[in-house]
Amino acid sequence: MAIRRILRIDDAEDRKILKMQCRPVKLPDRNLKQLVADMFETMHAANGVGLAAPQIGIPIQLCIIEIPPEYEEQPDGSLIEVNPAEPYVLINPRIVKTSGEEIMRDEGCLSLPGWYGMVPRQTWVTVEFQDLSGKHHRLRRADGLLGWAIQHEVDHLHGILFTERIRDLSTLRDITKEREAQPVEAKA
Repeated sequence: MAIRRILRIDDAEDRKILKMQCRPVKLPDRNLKQLVADMFETMHAANGVGLAAPQIGIPIQLCIIEIPPEYEEQPDGSLIEVNPAEPYVLINPRIVKTSGEEIMRDEGCLSLPGWYGMVPRQTWVTVEFQDLSGKHHRLRRADGLLGWAIQHEVDHLHGILFTERIRDLSTLRDITKEREAQPVEAKA
């Protein structure tokens, strides 16, 4: 596995690739398994939830998502995993149905690290996709973090950046600067 360089929205050359309409993946493809492993490693290294192939310079219809595990604190202070991480590999995904109802979400992107803005997204989506073996799947009414991530990553496959979805650009902010501006508490 290898960590790949994530292309940046604010780099003119990278942006050209990020704005491309991605081509469908022809399956089966022996090289995809390694590419997917690299994408998961890259996404984990960047502390992300999703990553689309164009973000690492490959304009194909492939994206990955991993919903983080959920933990519950025990009375003794220890944590136990109550829901494991949920990894998804979506090849040639198509959103085929939406809720028709929007919700505003604070959204960021690995291609613009540290920046977040309020983005309208559907409350749920139904997506059709293929897995690595080429088998067709339908994920119905994906909501919450999964539904939001699917919409964000599928946008990447069509050259749409989250910053283009922001209706009020005053909500776009660099949270690393917000953290730096917070007063540091004295440590005893």
